[in-house]
Amino acid sequence: MVQIYVDDIIFGSTDELLCKEFSHDMQSEFEMSMMGELNFFLGLQIKQTKTGIFVNKSKYCKELIHRFGMENAKHMATPMSTSCYLDKDETVQSIDDK
Repeated sequence: MVQIYVDDIIFGSTDELLCKEFSHDMQSEFEMSMMGELNFFLGLQIKQTKTGIFVNKSKYCKELIHRFGMENAKHMATPMSTSCYLDKDETVQSIDDK
């Protein structure tokens, strides 16, 4: 899978050899450097483990709180019901089917 954003390219695969081949092909065609495992991108923190990939924005949220001087603001509970479950909408056509 490859994702391109302006001048940043992120790629990955479950096949390590495929990643290495793609990296070699890209570096032979374009001036680029390998930065290693993805940890931070567009304000998102990325944590990769053997059980999955986890994405969060806690660093971004903390920076916003600091930026607007809200470090001492009163905490509030989640305004959404925590007992509500979201189900897949089976009536909508998948974008993959288009």
